[in-house]
Amino acid sequence: MARNVLSGRCMFIWKLAPVVKAEVDVPSMVRKAKAAKLSGIWIKVADGTSTYENVQPKNIALFKALRNECREAGISVWGWQVPHGGTLTHAKAEGELLVKLAVDLDLDGVLMDAEAGEVFFTGTDAMASAYSKTILDGLKPTSCGLAMCGNDIPTHFKDYPFEGFVKNAQFNAPQVYYGSSPSVAHRLNRAIEANKRFDVPMFPVGAGWVGDGGGCASASACAERAREFIRLTHEHGYAGYSFWHWMGAPAALWEVLMDVAA
Repeated sequence: MARNVLSGRCMFIWKLAPVVKAEVDVPSMVRKAKAAKLSGIWIKVADGTSTYENVQPKNIALFKALRNECREAGISVWGWQVPHGGTLTHAKAEGELLVKLAVDLDLDGVLMDAEAGEVFFTGTDAMASAYSKTILDGLKPTSCGLAMCGNDIPTHFKDYPFEGFVKNAQFNAPQVYYGSSPSVAHRLNRAIEANKRFDVPMFPVGAGWVGDGGGCASASACAERAREFIRLTHEHGYAGYSFWHWMGAPAALWEVLMDVAA
């Protein structure tokens, strides 16, 4: 499968330097990714109109080293940005930044981590459309993929312009954070129902951490639910899935990833 197409098992990375430090070095990190059967990693590259610390001067060499080693190992590297909207001009500027980073960093794809909420996206549908269209148009000369990654049940959030983002995306990666749900199937089924009207392939994101906000109650629960999440994505015939996030994933979850086929 081409690197600009979402497939297989992926993993979010929020803060790169601490992850590399925890894994000792870049080669060790890539070996772990291969052992966990990861086909892609998704690294934060921007927040609004600012580049994120992962690709700022102090960490850019680390980022590039990881990108290069991942590429040699057959692992794709996608970058993600949190957009905020605010004004039409600002939304377009956010999109322009993500396009620039996609080109400058030689990324395989980019994700619009466009979630509802005061610290996330508070703009209108026109702003969401302008942002996503700016990215779509800017990426046309490249082979870079484009995905939407937002709240899994958009109607839960008043005035959340979900459609403005997803209509210009090639993939829809809803955040199916099932940790506090009655079951993984319960949450995933609700997400499937909430997203079926969008004509964009789903690539669900599972809860790979312990804690609040949809995370699991314990390391063992995280592992057990991840195993079930993987089984269900296979059952539904999805091209793949991802987890949030590398640094928060307990050892028990990594054991599942190393044990279970992607």
